[in-house]
Amino acid sequence: MVKADPHASSTPKRTPADSPPPHLIGSNMPHSAAQGVGVRVTSRVLRAGCVIVALRGELDIESAPALREELLGLLRPGTSRLIIDLSAVDYADASGAAVLVGTGRRAGLLGGWLRLAAPAPAVVTVLTVTGLNRHLATFATVEEAITGRHPDIGMVDARIGIPACKARIRPLHSAVGRARYDSDGGELRAAVGALLAHADAWRDADPRRRLAPSFAVLARAHAGTSNAALTQAAHSLLSVLRREPLTPSSEVAATASQLRRVLCPDNRSAAS
Repeated sequence: MVKADPHASSTPKRTPADSPPPHLIGSNMPHSAAQGVGVRVTSRVLRAGCVIVALRGELDIESAPALREELLGLLRPGTSRLIIDLSAVDYADASGAAVLVGTGRRAGLLGGWLRLAAPAPAVVTVLTVTGLNRHLATFATVEEAITGRHPDIGMVDARIGIPACKARIRPLHSAVGRARYDSDGGELRAAVGALLAHADAWRDADPRRRLAPSFAVLARAHAGTSNAALTQAAHSLLSVLRREPLTPSSEVAATASQLRRVLCPDNRSAAS
C-alpha cells in the first residue's frame, strides 16, 4: 500500500492554457523550426502578456512556411499580443511580409494584435510597395511598440494594433517605397506584389512545388530595382504555369490573370 504524502496538495496546480508558464516570462526562447531556412526566431514573453519575437536573417518565400509555423505556435489567448523585432532582418519579399499580416489576423481573432518594430528601409519598401503596410502597425523601436504610441501620430487602436487615424510608417521610410511604386513599371510591380501576397494560395495549389523555383526568382526580382528583370521573371512564371497546371484556386486565377493583363495589354484590349 502506497502512503500519500501529507505535504502534497490534494489539488495539483495547473498552469492555465491561456497563460505563459512563469519560468518563461522574461526568458529568451530560441525556436528550431525556422533555423536553416534563412531566418532565426527568438521569443521573449513579458509579464503584460506581450511576446517580443526577434527575427534575424531573410524573410522570404523560402523561410515563409517555417516562420508561419513558429509565429502561429506562439499565439494563445493569454499571449496574443506579438511585437516583431525586425532590426536584424536584412531582406524581405512579399511572401515573407504576408506571413506577418496573416499572423496579425490570427492574433486579432484571439483578442490580440501584431506590431512591427525597427524594420530596415529595405523591409519598409517591400511593405509599402505591396500595400501590406496598411494592415500592420509599424514602430521605430521595440519600446514604442510595447507602449503603442507613435511620437508623430499618438496611440494605436488597441483592438487591431493599427493607429486610430491611419496605419502609417515613419515618413522617411514611406517616401522610399512611394517613389519606387510611382516610378515606371509600377503597374507590373503592383500585380506581382498582389501575386506574392497570395503566396499561401499558390503554394497550396502547387503541392509538387513545380513553380517554386520560378516563384522564388520572381520574389527576388520584385525586391530588386530592375523592371527588366521583373518582367522576365514574370513571363517565366507564366510560361511554367502554362505547362504545369495547378490545383484550381480563385486567388491563383485572379492574381495570374492580373499579371497577364499587365504583361499582355494587347490581349486585354482585344478581349474588351
